[in-house]
Amino acid sequence: MSSTSPVTNETSLRNRPGLRWALIGVWVAVVGFTAMVLGTVLSPQFADFQNTNISRTLLEIPALLQFFIEYGVDLLLIFGFSVIGAVLIVRRSDDWFAIFTSLFLITFGVRVTNLAHVIALMPGYERSGGLILAMGDIGIVLFSMLFPDGKFVPRWLKFVAPLLVATMLGIYFFPNAPFFWGTMDWNKYLLVTTTWYVIGLLSSVYRYMHQATLAQKQQIRWAFIGTMGPFLWFLIFQVLFNFIPQVEGATLLGTSIQLVSRFAGIFMFLMLPLFITISIASAKLFDIDLLINRSLVYGILTIGLGLTFALALGLISIIFRNLHGGDQAFMVATIFSVAAGALFQPARKKLQRFVDRFFYHIKIDYQKTPAEIQAESDTIIKGTTLSSYHDLKLIGRGGMAEVYSATSPKRRSVAIKVLKAELATEEQFRKRFIREAEIVSGLEHPNIVQVLDFGDEDGAYYIVMELLTGPDLSRLLKEEGQLSLPQTVNLLSGIAHALDYAHLQGLVHRDIKPSNVMMDSSTISSRAVLTDFGIAKITDAHTKITNTAMLGTFDYIAPEQIQASAEVDGRADVYALGVMTYQMLTGSLPFQRPNTGALLLAHLNAPPPDARETVHGLPRPSARAIQQAMAKKPADRFQTASEFIAALEGV
Repeated sequence: MSSTSPVTNETSLRNRPGLRWALIGVWVAVVGFTAMVLGTVLSPQFADFQNTNISRTLLEIPALLQFFIEYGVDLLLIFGFSVIGAVLIVRRSDDWFAIFTSLFLITFGVRVTNLAHVIALMPGYERSGGLILAMGDIGIVLFSMLFPDGKFVPRWLKFVAPLLVATMLGIYFFPNAPFFWGTMDWNKYLLVTTTWYVIGLLSSVYRYMHQATLAQKQQIRWAFIGTMGPFLWFLIFQVLFNFIPQVEGATLLGTSIQLVSRFAGIFMFLMLPLFITISIASAKLFDIDLLINRSLVYGILTIGLGLTFALALGLISIIFRNLHGGDQAFMVATIFSVAAGALFQPARKKLQRFVDRFFYHIKIDYQKTPAEIQAESDTIIKGTTLSSYHDLKLIGRGGMAEVYSATSPKRRSVAIKVLKAELATEEQFRKRFIREAEIVSGLEHPNIVQVLDFGDEDGAYYIVMELLTGPDLSRLLKEEGQLSLPQTVNLLSGIAHALDYAHLQGLVHRDIKPSNVMMDSSTISSRAVLTDFGIAKITDAHTKITNTAMLGTFDYIAPEQIQASAEVDGRADVYALGVMTYQMLTGSLPFQRPNTGALLLAHLNAPPPDARETVHGLPRPSARAIQQAMAKKPADRFQTASEFIAALEGV
């Protein structure tokens, strides 16, 4: 397999198995040592908490909050850094720079916690904790010097690296020395550590300005943004604590600023693993298309948001105690908890929405349930007559409307689609409904449902269409399971011609799916008919009801619709037709995921599956035609639906 990333050729250990296993051994030893030190120190702390009388502890809200804030924030930081490090070592243990990056993330994630500093100052643990601090500082500086290709730039920095290691081990590992970080002058300590951080950042800037390729510049930008989070936190809060002595005392100001620093630390420190991951994913560094697991990210964000509310509660409790002597602290905590509970879910959804937009490029708001799905009310139809149509009988119900069979004044059997009463009161849905009627009434094609009439009567909005006697394709698939290639081609040929006709009229359907394809057995030769143009887009039209709130079914939606592109054209329908074709031939959808977000990501990133893995007798050209129809970029698809069907048939 060829490498897509140049760095994997230069830093690969595939031809050096001895060195590879030695580095993996170092990784295991360092991570094991770090975990052992943390476990040894944490165990007594949790044991002491468990032995505390819970009822007494709960009444002392600030003390309880302090315990969870201190350990909760630290464990969240460790987890956020370690999960990316673990993915790297699992996926690319044959690359020394990937191993180094993994080790750096894990050790630095521990290094930035308060817990690591406490351990490094505990009698008997100074060297163990100091070694963790040293490895974290060495790691971030070396990473800044080496990223993204594993080379020192400029080259003479490789002679500086041993001095970095000696300096950090010197100030952290020798507790009895005058230059030990815990006893040396704080200004000198800040000067030493900040100088090395700046050297690392300057080397990254130098690489960016003088030697990086365009692809490397993009990677460096992401990583640089990530490193600025911890660096700025260090400068702001360490300098603040050093030059304003009042903030370190047990005063209201001191406690408040410490809580704020903990709150800021959650987001500023987690910027580093997050943006490094984005850098790796965007350029497929280490040959890894590292798609951040959204459930994991959402979990971290939810925990972080919970800790943020806890920090705010702690801060309010402290302020109230100082102002009122603490007599009503429990009542204040209760009131705040109720308010926080009401705000938590909306805040979490907004945070998730931001992540979807910024990192995953999902521009549509799939979390917002469309109003038509929520509408459970009946239509306004109470009798068997509507306008001049009689003998109404309910034959179908959807999220937005109900469908009746009826008899027209000319004694012709027709279908009448009636907007639900709840939606008929909303202007947006009324316009959408009438717009569908106006669009389809202007189309004349044997494979597009014929609209005969439309209007409203006493608030009942309706569309009169030809009555199709057969089932829809969705029901047919449920009955048959899957269809043969000749059956599929026969059914979809007319639909493809209908789509090409609509596209030539400047119309994009945007909701191609089996339930919108009806079988009509009333003609001598059974035909497939395309229905439901409710969310169709008119090319170059500027109307409020073509916005992204009107979405196609997510199982069939094209990537450009997910990204809310303004350039959605007929090739979006070709994509959905490809998905539907795969389903018809295999009996299952190409992308099946446990939740909507994961499904949308699959449409955006997952390669189209080969239908031959399920249908072994399917011709290779037909399978390739389906994959091309589902290409992520519109330019890579068939430009018309008929081209796709011809390729599917092998013509």
